[in-house]
Amino acid sequence: MSSTVSSGVSASDQPPLPPRWRSWPLVDCPRWSWLAPVGVLGIAGGVAHLSTNWWPGLVAAACLSAALWQFFVPVRYEVDALGIRRHALGRTRMVPWQAIRAYQPRATGVVLFQRPDPTAIDALRGLFIPYGEDDDETLCTVREHLRHAVELPII
Repeated sequence: MSSTVSSGVSASDQPPLPPRWRSWPLVDCPRWSWLAPVGVLGIAGGVAHLSTNWWPGLVAAACLSAALWQFFVPVRYEVDALGIRRHALGRTRMVPWQAIRAYQPRATGVVLFQRPDPTAIDALRGLFIPYGEDDDETLCTVREHLRHAVELPII
């Protein structure tokens, strides 16, 4: 005769999983996503045509693709008690909550800053986190963990 032992922990007693989502604009926005690769190829073609050599066009395409890499590859985000993790191209970047001094909600995501009073140039050094499927949940989770940081006005 076998007996079953219950651990006494129900599914409702489990803590909720940390928010996780994937951002891949090339696939997630099929209506407009074709504009980025066509734009890169168009600019590269224009550079190659104006320079009368294909090398500068290839360099322009490589530089534009490197600048837009997060558009072309899937990026996974995970928010937990330690910070925000970004998984892309087999690498993981962890940004601890203590490293963030200010944040600014935007229409499509949140920009995280290292300084409490960011200047215009800090926008280039900030980390942009796009919203997941539920933008309210993502923003509420970020606000909960960043009580120590300055919330900048919404743009």
